[in-house]
Amino acid sequence: MLSRFTSSSALTVYIPPAIYVAGSTIEGEVEMRFPDLQDENIEEVQLRLRGTSRTVITRDKTTLIETIPLVRDDLSIWSRGGAYPLPGSNTLRVPFSFTLPEQLPPSFHVRRFDPKGDVRYSLSAVGVRKGLLNLNKRHVVPLAILPKDELGAELKAAHATHGWKSFQKEDRIRKGLWGDYSKVHVELSLPDIPVLPLFSDIPFTIRVTTTTAPLARSKADASPSDKPVFPPVPVVPDGVQFVLERKVKLRANVFTDKSSRDAAVFLGKRKSGIRGGCAGPIETEPAVKEWVPSEGHEKDAKGEDTKGGEGLDATGSWLQRAVFHSTFQLDCPPTFAVQNIETSYQLVVKVPFPGIGNDLKLEVPVTVTSGVVEPIPKEQSDGEDAASPLTTLDLPPAYWDPDDKGWGDDEKD
Repeated sequence: MLSRFTSSSALTVYIPPAIYVAGSTIEGEVEMRFPDLQDENIEEVQLRLRGTSRTVITRDKTTLIETIPLVRDDLSIWSRGGAYPLPGSNTLRVPFSFTLPEQLPPSFHVRRFDPKGDVRYSLSAVGVRKGLLNLNKRHVVPLAILPKDELGAELKAAHATHGWKSFQKEDRIRKGLWGDYSKVHVELSLPDIPVLPLFSDIPFTIRVTTTTAPLARSKADASPSDKPVFPPVPVVPDGVQFVLERKVKLRANVFTDKSSRDAAVFLGKRKSGIRGGCAGPIETEPAVKEWVPSEGHEKDAKGEDTKGGEGLDATGSWLQRAVFHSTFQLDCPPTFAVQNIETSYQLVVKVPFPGIGNDLKLEVPVTVTSGVVEPIPKEQSDGEDAASPLTTLDLPPAYWDPDDKGWGDDEKD
């Protein structure tokens, strides 16, 4: 398929590489090479700031597309007969400045599968040519933009201990179809803050506790004390799956769709293309396995009394516990909602146990915010080569493709 616009050798946009923030100012220069301007028959050079929220959903053989403009600003910086380079030079640099609107959703892109949705921003130097059949020339610079987040920035700047809040899930499981039930319990502790800001170390603690079905002390003593009993706790951090899951709702006119997938994996198996890993070292506490006598009389699975107390006939349970401490850091597009795209996040802890249907899953909805109020210069981000695209904000390579035909939707405006 032919592109709806063509790149230009006559125009180059120069801006400081950064993650920009809604309400901030983008300053830069456009370089024009005059021999190429003449060769390409360019009559005028415009600078165009564009932002759109676009969705594509296909049902059977019908595809619907919905595009919502978020920002649209034009600036004419040169026209034929205007300023020319100084003697001895073939190039002219023209400075420019754009102020972004105060309220903008974050850059976002999901196009791996149908449906598709993205929030994209760009600055383009457009060489306007006369005639509908003469495609304009342009140099496109995709932009990474985040909403301004004063609350998240304050939380990051405070460097304070906010206390902890805990989320818990408990269930009963058993080895097979018959037998007594054991208890499994998972607890996730996070800082007691209302939002999770990007680019900040967020500590967490995961505790997994299991309690065996009641059994006689004589039977308990017969099992090796240094080996786990059913249900065993994970002995290594990767024995727990800890992820950030993103849910996306899309609308394209009358079509709607939704999906969910991991946005980051902190503990456990990681799928290809998913960022993850803890931001700091993973600390573990010594595994616990202790005998807990039953209190008084309890009922077994058959409804019969079990005996507590002392002696070989006394009943009790093995209590086992595993604890993991570390930190994670987020670099995903924050939680947002516009007319045709809505995203939300939840932290998910999944603990696998032997047996069908015995896995324990804890889901904790969270609000992810940008945590920034000013643009983040490239030097403060990921230390990549200055010529490479900015990837601190987790956006796929397709977002940065300057040849994507979507940048030319306003070809002959």
